Amino acid sequence: MWGRRGGNPAERRVREAFRQGVEVDLGGLAHPVRAEVVADLLAGAGSPPRAALRLRSARIVGRLDLRNVEITVPVSFAGCVFAEVPDLAEARAVNASFTGCTLPGLSARLLDVRGDLSLAGSTVTGSIDLCDARIGGNLDLDGATLRRPGGVALGADRLSVTGNLTARYGFTAEGELLLVHSRIGSQLNLTGAELRNPGGFALHLGGARVGSLWLTFATRPVGRVRLSSLQAESIFDDPASWPVELDLIGCTYTMLIARKPSGPNTPLPLVPVTVRQRLDWLRRSPEGYVPQPYEQLAEVYRRSGQEVEARRVLLERQRRRRATLRLPGRLFGYLVDALVGYGYRTWLAGFWLLGFWVLGTVSFTLDPSTPRNPAEAPTPNPALQALDLLLPIVNLGHDNAWNPAGATEYVAALLILAGWVLTTAVVAGLTRTLSR
Repeated sequence: MWGRRGGNPAERRVREAFRQGVEVDLGGLAHPVRAEVVADLLAGAGSPPRAALRLRSARIVGRLDLRNVEITVPVSFAGCVFAEVPDLAEARAVNASFTGCTLPGLSARLLDVRGDLSLAGSTVTGSIDLCDARIGGNLDLDGATLRRPGGVALGADRLSVTGNLTARYGFTAEGELLLVHSRIGSQLNLTGAELRNPGGFALHLGGARVGSLWLTFATRPVGRVRLSSLQAESIFDDPASWPVELDLIGCTYTMLIARKPSGPNTPLPLVPVTVRQRLDWLRRSPEGYVPQPYEQLAEVYRRSGQEVEARRVLLERQRRRRATLRLPGRLFGYLVDALVGYGYRTWLAGFWLLGFWVLGTVSFTLDPSTPRNPAEAPTPNPALQALDLLLPIVNLGHDNAWNPAGATEYVAALLILAGWVLTTAVVAGLTRTLSR
């Protein structure tokens, strides 16, 4: 069956081109092509060996109903205008291409395409439904325009793409892009894309798994970007287009690289990003403080040999956590931070010890202590006396040999207290660090 005979001139040309497997350009004809004619060709059994549907500049009227149809020939629409939403739900196809077309939407839930699916350069004014669809090749949305303000522009929850999903270079979406629990075998690339969905999700990749994720947008997305529980080998982004709200809770990745978007077929230049900028990136979470994003970023820094940056991230994690504690916990946190940087800056304790040691040495030099037992007292040494008071677990034989009086008595008490506080802070900081 090759479709019902007859029809208008445009439909007759479509049938003839279908048999030969060649493209037919209907741009010069005023007659539309009925969707039922196209569906009849694609659903018919016993198509000629060279058969293929390749339409250009056609106006297709009526609903193209290919639900649960086995399409055994290549399908290509280029520059075509669809009056109604094509329905490919549960269809099975070799490949399908809608390039430069105008569609009021696309219904393709549970679609199974062995090759590629393309909507490159198309304008879609309704919702694209690709939930639970399977694509054995690539999904190409490069240069497409999706307009569904306040609604779902692309619904692709649990979508599976073996190759790449690209939405680059002029891709524009007004409405939500939902790819929750999707599986993208290679790249999910949004280089040069513009996303707008004020007050909602501009991009939702919760629970998705991708090879590499390219968030090198043309402009800052308007709306929330959720990457919660995303698993990616690598994430590429650009600080100039980081979203205002970015949910990274549970997001895991091996590499994090900043690149600046450029034109097609042009390598994206690297962008230097400081640890301070990355901390700002983490603070964009609307959920407030959660430790996992900090631990994940620190792990990536450590894998790349950037231990200083990793410790800076973990220190900031403790400072963010401190803000969630009650007053006693916050006060103790401030103390540990000031003394040893929560164990990530234990060298600070050395400066505090040096300062107190100098204070004690000067005090005992200006106002020498009297010996408690003159017969057994060691040679006076203000420096050793101050150090012996500062180190609570070390006995140099000077702390109990001398009897400070007057102001130096208070200095001695201060040194003892400072020594215990510093020791406690170092132990607490190191314990917290090692426990992590």
